[in-house]
Amino acid sequence: MRVKKIISRILFIILILGIIAGAVWALDWLAVINVRKTAGKIPVVGKMITAEEKEDEAKTEKKEPVNSLEEENKKLKEEQQKLKQQIGELEKHLEVVNTEKQALLEERESLKNTLQSLEVLQEQQEGARVSYQKLAEYYAEMKPEAAVNIMNGLSDEVIIGILQYLDSEQVAKILSAMDPEKAAIIVDQMKN
Repeated sequence: MRVKKIISRILFIILILGIIAGAVWALDWLAVINVRKTAGKIPVVGKMITAEEKEDEAKTEKKEPVNSLEEENKKLKEEQQKLKQQIGELEKHLEVVNTEKQALLEERESLKNTLQSLEVLQEQQEGARVSYQKLAEYYAEMKPEAAVNIMNGLSDEVIIGILQYLDSEQVAKILSAMDPEKAAIIVDQMKN
């Protein structure tokens, strides 16, 4: 029985040591502790760890955290500068686009006004054409001398507007009854 107690105690101690070794391994694996570095401080175990492993560990510890963060910070600053530059360029482009948009809106408004003016002018011309046609009907019924007497009080533009709706024989009679100088002016303007 005594042997059983000793064996059970030995097994218990081995079990405890196994649990401790597993915990240390897990903490080393999770990078909570560095077993090699800590073990290197123990005189007997420290000699077992080669100098090469110690150098590798030192390089890894020094370079990774500091250099990695510095490089990442540098990259982020560069990216930030690029983005600021792009924002500046986009703002300038937006300004140009807004200026062009304003110019196009003003041009559009100007074209609308011009179109309205042209439509009004077209309506007036159509109205004048109808008026000239109506007047031409009256003048076609008159004798050339009577027509000339009335036309002497009208502007050249109105006379030409009326004459264009009369037949050529009636126009010839009216022009021959007019003062020769005025008839020449009217004929000259009619050909233009």
